Amino acid sequence: MRIGIHPKPASRSKASASGRKSVLQGPAKLQKTRIRKVLSSVRTPGPVRPSGRTAGRSSGKTAWIRPALNRKLSVIISACNEETTLGAVLKEAERLKPEEIIVVLNGCVDNSFRRARKSGMATIVHCPEAAGHDIGRAIGAKLSRGDILLFLDGDMAIPAPELYPFAAAVDQGADVALNNLNPLLPVFGECDDVTRCKMFLNTALGREDLGSGSMTAVPHALSRRALELIGPQTLAVPPKAQAAAIMQKLCIKTAGTVNVIKRNRIRKGNTGAGNGVEQLIIGDHAEALAEGFARGETGLLWRESGTDSRRLLAAWRNGI
Repeated sequence: MRIGIHPKPASRSKASASGRKSVLQGPAKLQKTRIRKVLSSVRTPGPVRPSGRTAGRSSGKTAWIRPALNRKLSVIISACNEETTLGAVLKEAERLKPEEIIVVLNGCVDNSFRRARKSGMATIVHCPEAAGHDIGRAIGAKLSRGDILLFLDGDMAIPAPELYPFAAAVDQGADVALNNLNPLLPVFGECDDVTRCKMFLNTALGREDLGSGSMTAVPHALSRRALELIGPQTLAVPPKAQAAAIMQKLCIKTAGTVNVIKRNRIRKGNTGAGNGVEQLIIGDHAEALAEGFARGETGLLWRESGTDSRRLLAAWRNGI
C-alpha cells in the first residue's frame, strides 16, 4: 500500500503571519458581502417550460401505441450484412409488442450479429454461410410460434404504424396480407420486368385484382393457417408460395401501401438491367407458373385459345 505523506509547512515569523492575516481580512469581508448580494438577487425557479421533444409530448402529442391484437404476433426479419439499419428495424419491430422477434442472419460478415444482440427480444439464427436469397423467411417461419407472421427485411426500417395494418389484416381474418405497390407504379407498359411478372402471375391465377401485390415484397403477413397449408419450405420461393396460397383458395388481400421502392438498399446484385436479383425473381415466377400448369389451376388468361391466346401473350410481352 502506498501512503502519501504531506509535510508540515515551514513556520513563519509572527510579523509575517500577522501581516498576512491583515491582508486576508479585508478581501474576506468583501467576499462575504458579494455573496450576500448575489444570493439576494437569485430568484426561486418556477415551472420550467419544456422544449424540443419534451415540449411535443407535454403539448398533447402522445407516442404511438399499438392497437390490441386478438392473436399472437411473430416478427421475422431476414438480414444479410445490415449493421447500419438492423438496429432501427428491430426498434420498430419492438414497438409492435410482438410475442417474439426472429432474426435470421444469412451469411453476415459485418456487425449485424452484435446489432441484433442489443435487442432484448430477438431470437437470433446465425447462418455463417449464405443459405439463399429467401431462405431466411422459411427458417424464421419454421421456428415461429405466433398466429400472425409478419415478414420484414433488415435493410429497411419501416415505422411501426405502417407495419401494423398487415398484422391487423391477418388478425381480422386474412390469410395473406400483401403490400399494395400499385399506386406507386407507372402504367403497365413502363413497368420493369419484375413488376410485369408479378402482375402476370396474379392474372394467370385468376387474381388480377391484386395487381403487382406479391410475397416477394415486404412487408407482408401470413396466418398460421396459411403457413400450415402451404408449408414453411415453400416460402423460400415467394412467388411459388403465393401461387400455392391462391390455389388453396386462401383469403389474400392488400393491407397497406409502404413505399419500399425508395427504401430498398442499393447493392451490386440488384442494379442495372438483367441484374442477378432480377433474374432470380423472374425465375421464381416461372417456377410458380409451372406449378400452376402442373395443377391445372391457371385462370382466365389460359381459357383463351388459338389466336386470342397468342394475342394476349403478345400484349403482356410487349407491355401493351
